[in-house]
Amino acid sequence: MKREEKKRITREKIIQTAMNLFAEQGYEETTVHQITEQAGVAKGTFFNYFACKEDIFCDIQIMFAVEEVRIIKDKPGPLIPHFRNLIMSIDHQIRLSRPLVLAVCQGNLKNVNSIQNLVEQIEELKEALTEVAAVGQERGEFIISMPPDMIAELAIQTFLGARLLWSIGRGDEDMSGHMAVTFELFFRSIALHP
Repeated sequence: MKREEKKRITREKIIQTAMNLFAEQGYEETTVHQITEQAGVAKGTFFNYFACKEDIFCDIQIMFAVEEVRIIKDKPGPLIPHFRNLIMSIDHQIRLSRPLVLAVCQGNLKNVNSIQNLVEQIEELKEALTEVAAVGQERGEFIISMPPDMIAELAIQTFLGARLLWSIGRGDEDMSGHMAVTFELFFRSIALHP
């Protein structure tokens, strides 16, 4: 097995183990030690891939979003309701709190490696969203005055901006409500017939 493939498998194993532990016992109660022990990797190996536990959480959220966005374009019916459901489901994977989301935002900007990891994940998400935006335009649901990649970029900016502001105490107490209001404006701006 090639080195890059082995690294990818190890990284995915750490992420999957963390997801299972977060689901079983909650994010706050899960430790890096528990993750490494159950994944069967050394603590140093964990830190080769992630600067902190928050980095895993960010990876999980973006991986989930990318997988779900790729499915949306093949679903029957209008795309915007599917997007709404996706946005609402992101914070239901793991119970989100303002301190947790703030820690994730801070972790994303902690160092050059964290930022590079976030940039790569955002590019993957943008690619998936661009495909969906193109399908929405082909179906006559989205405006065509804006290129699909610009719609994708604005969706990401809307999400990350809303998440950051919510984490510092702005907006509705409930993140779902905060995202619903924020994205309603976004959807109205891209819908061909608002």
